[in-house]
Amino acid sequence: MTAARAGGLLLSMARALSRRSCLLVLTLGGLAAGCGPAPTRPSDPATASPRPSSLPVAAPPTASASPPATRACPGALATATPDLGWFPLGASAPSSSAAPAPSPGVVSPSTGGFPSAVYDAEGRLVVAWTEAPGVRLRRFEGGRFQDLPPITTRTVDGFAAPMVTRDSAGRVLVYFLEDTRPRVFRVEANNVVDLSPKSPPPARFFGVRGIPRIVTCLAMIVPVAPSRLVVDGEGRPLVGWAEAGPHSMRAVVHRWTGSAWTTLSIPDIGPIDHCAPNAKTITLAADPKGQPYVAFRKDDAITVMAWNGSGFRQESRRVPDRDAATTSEPWITFGPKNVRWKAWTERVREGGKLREHVQVVRSDAKGSRVLKQPAGRPLRGQIVAFGGGERPRIAVLDTNDDRAELRFVAWDDDAPVELTGGPGAADFTYGRRHSFPSAALPEGAAPPAVVYRGGTEIAARVWEAGGYRAPGGAPAAKDGLGRGVAEGIPPVIAMRGGRVAVAWLMPGAFPTIITRRWTGCRWETAPALPVLEAGRPGPGLRPAISIDAEGRVLLVYSTGGAGAMVVTRWAGASWELWHVPREGSAPAGPRSPTALAFGVEVDAAGTPVVAWADRTRQALGLSRHLGQGYGQGFRLISSDPAPISITPAMTTDDAGRPVVAMLDLKPHSGFVGYTRRLDGDRFVEVPPWTSAPMPNNGFPPEHFDLAAGPDGALALAFRWSSVDAPYVALWNGSSWNTISSPGTTAAPGDAPGPGGSPAITFDEAGGLRVAYADRASGEVLVKRFVGGAWAQDEPGGTPNDSVSRSEAASVDPVIASSGGAVCVAWTERAGDDGRVLLRCRK
Repeated sequence: MTAARAGGLLLSMARALSRRSCLLVLTLGGLAAGCGPAPTRPSDPATASPRPSSLPVAAPPTASASPPATRACPGALATATPDLGWFPLGASAPSSSAAPAPSPGVVSPSTGGFPSAVYDAEGRLVVAWTEAPGVRLRRFEGGRFQDLPPITTRTVDGFAAPMVTRDSAGRVLVYFLEDTRPRVFRVEANNVVDLSPKSPPPARFFGVRGIPRIVTCLAMIVPVAPSRLVVDGEGRPLVGWAEAGPHSMRAVVHRWTGSAWTTLSIPDIGPIDHCAPNAKTITLAADPKGQPYVAFRKDDAITVMAWNGSGFRQESRRVPDRDAATTSEPWITFGPKNVRWKAWTERVREGGKLREHVQVVRSDAKGSRVLKQPAGRPLRGQIVAFGGGERPRIAVLDTNDDRAELRFVAWDDDAPVELTGGPGAADFTYGRRHSFPSAALPEGAAPPAVVYRGGTEIAARVWEAGGYRAPGGAPAAKDGLGRGVAEGIPPVIAMRGGRVAVAWLMPGAFPTIITRRWTGCRWETAPALPVLEAGRPGPGLRPAISIDAEGRVLLVYSTGGAGAMVVTRWAGASWELWHVPREGSAPAGPRSPTALAFGVEVDAAGTPVVAWADRTRQALGLSRHLGQGYGQGFRLISSDPAPISITPAMTTDDAGRPVVAMLDLKPHSGFVGYTRRLDGDRFVEVPPWTSAPMPNNGFPPEHFDLAAGPDGALALAFRWSSVDAPYVALWNGSSWNTISSPGTTAAPGDAPGPGGSPAITFDEAGGLRVAYADRASGEVLVKRFVGGAWAQDEPGGTPNDSVSRSEAASVDPVIASSGGAVCVAWTERAGDDGRVLLRCRK
């Protein structure tokens, strides 16, 4: 169970002082009544908005309210029209007469109040915010944010965010103060149930007890600290504040038992400031059993007191380690076996500037210890969210540098693990451009998420594929799928029906493969690949993917050493490992440290077939999976000698038969293309392509591609270098024909325009699509060859059939087609950074 987070509100300022005397207390980010909202420090691990709320509410809609209708998401291939041109999946353009669609990831097109966010037990993002006539709730499902029944209130002016957390069963709780009465609501399916106490807690005392004293104060404005509101795992509220006692300040906590309020107190938490008797603050939290924890500052130390059933005991007392100018109030959350997690910031002067250092501490029966910081990148900045459980997690907005970075970090066995980071993390600009963000900490397979209030909308972003993007796969700016692609290693693409899958190698000290899948309505990101004894994906080695009949992604890659190959399938929330050799070998093939996987396809029977090549031994092999229930079981189909000068290519023809192609360098005569088609368990040779020219520079081609079309048609494409045109050859069933470029008198083999990195596919109508990077313009172009000629620009196209239309250098395109649609993915590079983009057309 996660702790309820601290919130705050003045309990009726009208009783103690006039509106003229209120002052916003920024040190805690409280809310002085009538003075407006400001950030606070909550203690709830599952919520993201560190702001108090005093929102009064009326009864929610009845349980019989009908659930919100789910509408089709934009950008689906099935709904695209042929004249739309190239469009990004998830962001197809409306017709000119239609109203503009909201930006990707929009929670609400109107700003409203500060949002709060949390994941429910099913991994759906739930967002709450104030908007007339009260509190609005939306949940992300079906590729978009769907309405939940709203909570009606008497007013929404001047209030901050309602708070959200999860109860012990994983259901979302929404809570805030209505005047002096706590209000608590629980989301159950598509309904919102009122759990609020029927009466408010005892009233808060303002002022100083005893005989009035004559005190000289420097200011007439009196700051008032907020009251704190949290809820336990059953949705029962606790309210607390600091007030003046007979001789010193004391903490008062009122706990709802389900039928009545009980009052607990801690005496002597600090001296009374007679000029500002209501300014002292506390932090309030509730452990999994509903017992309160209270934290406060006294004598330059942070003291935490815990209720043990009969009284408060000192849980911990800590003096900041550094010479801190200021120290924030702690965040408190809980783990199993009575473990407590605490986090706070210490503002330290460094290089003439004040910088915030984040401290995280673990406490249990044996004592307390400070957790390790991420190596080379200690946490700096403001805490946005903090969560416990078996795996503590924190979200920190680092604004110490010129570019804001929102970092999510977890601790596994006290070792810090960065959940975000890399080139895309520093692109989080919302901390400077918009309101203070609200973070939803990752729960299970749900990714880190952030919700923020922009100039004209409330929007959400989740961390996927190396960057913050709109949830549900709506593309980031310029149709990006993710960052961190290895230079010179093209991404890979597969299509089947209305589904698309794209994968790419992410380099670094620990290389991995990012895989994303378009389900027909939204983008999904595969979980991280498991770390295997066989090793990580090899640097500089391109993976291969395919999609089976059920839409599951098959991934094959070679590791960095010993020629080991891994075959895995993305099924649901994890990867199924089908082939993980302990030593270098191909599936069911001979052991060889130089064998590399280059293809995976699904044959006509729905069985995966893996292709691999050994350039040193000049051998090419195919291995077929044995079927359901056989786990890593593969059967070797062929391991024949084969001329291999560059990595071969693989596809399937219109009959579902795997096809492989190779290029062999013949001395004094150039390259020869060899193609083999699998018929049952034996290869059938296709006559070779013998007209491939000699390279101009003496080096082999950089890339090589193969495509199969209707009626047995085949196509090959490659290029020598960036200064040569790609070469394209077409097999018509009886002979190979080299295709010349459109509208020129160039010799056969002169591809459509300069540039390179050719990729080919046949569309549904039998036209051959060629995608390549144009060296002159730096763009990715796609040409179509049909009826023996190059077609003119298609409807909705751009001049010269450019797909990328970008100022950055576009390179390494890949192309695929299925179901009347064609999709192109490519890489754009800016310095050492690279990102993958994708567009499709009907």
